[in-house]
Amino acid sequence: MRVTLKDVAKAAGVSTATVSHVLNGTKSVADGTRERVEAAVDALGYRLSQPARTLRTGRHRVLGLLLPDLTNPFFPALAKAVAETARKLGYGLMLSESGADSQSESQALAAIEQRVDGVVWVPEAPHPQHLPYRPTVIIDRVGPELAAFDSVSSDHQAGGRLQARLALELGHRRIGLLAGPADSISARSRREALCEALGEVRPEWIVEVPFSLELPSEAVERLAGSEATLVIAANDAVAIGALRVLKAHGRRVPQDVSLIGFDDIPWAALVEPPLSTVRQPVQAIGRRAVELLHRRLSGQGGEPEHLVLPVEYVERGSVIALEQEAAAI
Repeated sequence: MRVTLKDVAKAAGVSTATVSHVLNGTKSVADGTRERVEAAVDALGYRLSQPARTLRTGRHRVLGLLLPDLTNPFFPALAKAVAETARKLGYGLMLSESGADSQSESQALAAIEQRVDGVVWVPEAPHPQHLPYRPTVIIDRVGPELAAFDSVSSDHQAGGRLQARLALELGHRRIGLLAGPADSISARSRREALCEALGEVRPEWIVEVPFSLELPSEAVERLAGSEATLVIAANDAVAIGALRVLKAHGRRVPQDVSLIGFDDIPWAALVEPPLSTVRQPVQAIGRRAVELLHRRLSGQGGEPEHLVLPVEYVERGSVIALEQEAAAI
């Protein structure tokens, strides 16, 4: 026989309304009561009818996550954090990849909005053609067009300053910069803060690259022939791509050239040498984004919140000091 809401209420010793509040997250319930209801649900094997609940409440209890590129190792880590928090708050998760152009992104956003209550979105296009009509939290790339939405991002300016301070403290004056795309707000913020913090020290060369392991020919040529003692990469994927190029051209890291990334993806600790990098708090970013979205879906209004989370330097084996130059600072 099919287990009903009344069966769960009877087993837990509560009303059917209380069971509904626990399952749908529509009202705060005491921890002890919640635990009894959840235990009864598990014991009886009760399962909600999602189509019926959607018709009744107008809500799917599903969140959307729209990411630009699932091949970038940072994004699966972010998706995991979003999924874990969504599950704890009683939501399912629908994941979609937006693609690299504004039209594909607009189509992906329009499609996912039809099936979810709210969206966590990492925009790809610098000027989105389509703005969400569902409650939405923006991660990382918050341009002027998206300032009306809640957002969570790392402190990219602080990350750029951190890379610059590290370079100067370790005595590096010949610096190569593999900068991210100019239309990426986060990459541009890091680049501008880095160059400003370097002061009179100017990078010997700057090459814009995609956030990818595969580097364009200009970047390969610079890495192979440059006398830079430190290369700063747009993210860890770019840094690992640079590490491969340097090794292929007989240049040792860090003995011949130091290398620093950004993100602290899982691969960063696995390459040889392990990659020194600036860590984004990916778990906290995903968690706070879902929590902000949940608040909006729970009816809390107010001005949009823009959370900026701190970054930190992770020292591994790809960066060393230039002793003579460092002593001269």
